[in-house]
Amino acid sequence: MGLNLYTLDGWIDAAQIIDSKCPFVLAIGGRGIGKTYGVLLELYKRGIPFIYMRRTQSQLDAVTISALNPFNQINTDHGYNVVAEKMGKYTVGFYNGVTDEEGKTRATGEPFAIGIALSTFASIRGMSAERFEVLLFDEIIPERHEKAFKEEELAFANALESLNRNRELTGREPLKVIMLSNSNTLNSKIISALGCMDELERMTKRGIDYKVFREDLAIFRYMDSPVSAKKKNTALYRMIQNKDFQGMSLDNDFSAADFEFVQQKPLTEYNMIVSVGDCTICKHKHNGEYYVISGKKAPIKYTLLPLERKAFQKQYFYIWGAVLRKKVYFQSGTVKIEFERAWET
Repeated sequence: MGLNLYTLDGWIDAAQIIDSKCPFVLAIGGRGIGKTYGVLLELYKRGIPFIYMRRTQSQLDAVTISALNPFNQINTDHGYNVVAEKMGKYTVGFYNGVTDEEGKTRATGEPFAIGIALSTFASIRGMSAERFEVLLFDEIIPERHEKAFKEEELAFANALESLNRNRELTGREPLKVIMLSNSNTLNSKIISALGCMDELERMTKRGIDYKVFREDLAIFRYMDSPVSAKKKNTALYRMIQNKDFQGMSLDNDFSAADFEFVQQKPLTEYNMIVSVGDCTICKHKHNGEYYVISGKKAPIKYTLLPLERKAFQKQYFYIWGAVLRKKVYFQSGTVKIEFERAWET
C-alpha cells in the first residue's frame, strides 16, 4: 500500500499506530520486532494517559514482578524508572519511580497508566476511565495451547462500552483501542467479533501489510520485518526447526493448523445439508466427503448459542466422525475456525 511500516533501524514505526485516524488499530507481527516496546515508549514520551490490558488476570499480575515489567527494556535503553505496582485486587498502576540510597525503587505520585485484565474487568466496580485516551490491549490472540475464556468476545465488547461510556455523544473522541499480538493463530474470538477474520486471511494470502477495514479499523501486518530477517540466523532459530514456531515468530505466518484441509472444491458436486453459525456444511453427492463453506445458508439452520449448538451436535454427531476420518474440507481458514466452534462443549 506504499506505507513504510518500519523505522530506519528496522523496528516497527509505533508512531504510525498511535497516529492512525481509526479508533481501532490491530497490529500483528512476529516476536521481538518492537510492537509492545514501541507503542509503550511512544505513549510514555507523548504523556498520553492509557490503560494497559491483558487477556487474563494471571498475565496482568505477572507484570508486577520486577523481571516481567513491560517497561524494563525501555527503562534500560532510555534511563527511565517506570515501576508497576498492584493498586488493588484486580488493577495495576504504572508509576514514575525513585530509587533510594539502598537501591530500592518505589512508586511516586499518581499512576500515569493503569493495567486491567479482560477476564476480571467486570469485577472492577466504580472505575472511571475519563482521563484515559488509549486502551493498549497486549497479546489479544491466545497461543494455541491457551483456551479462550467463556464469551471472551462479549467481555471485550462490554469492557469497551464501560470504558467509553458516552464520550462520542458529548462531542469527545472515542477511546483509541490499540490491539497487539503475535500471529499465534487466526482463531481469536475477539478478531471474530471485530468481523475482520476473513480480511486478515486475505491480507496474509495476498501479502498486504496495511489496510483500513470498514473505516474504523486499521490493520497492520508486519510480514517483512528487517529485525525478523536478522533473527533467522540466531542460535534459537537455527536450533528450533518447528515450522509453526518459526512461521509465527519470524514470518508473521498464522499456524499451519489453521489451514489444514483448506481447499477449493467445486460446489456443484455438493448438496447443502445444514448451517451452523456463519458456516454451511455440504455433503458430496457421491464420495461421502463434506465441504464447509460460508456465504450460503442451508434450509436447516442453527445458531452458536449454547442450546442450539448442543442440539446441532446431537443431531449431526456423525459429521465430527467424518472430521476424525479426514473427510471434511474447508473453503477457508476462517470457515474452519467457525466450524470448530460449533463443536465446543
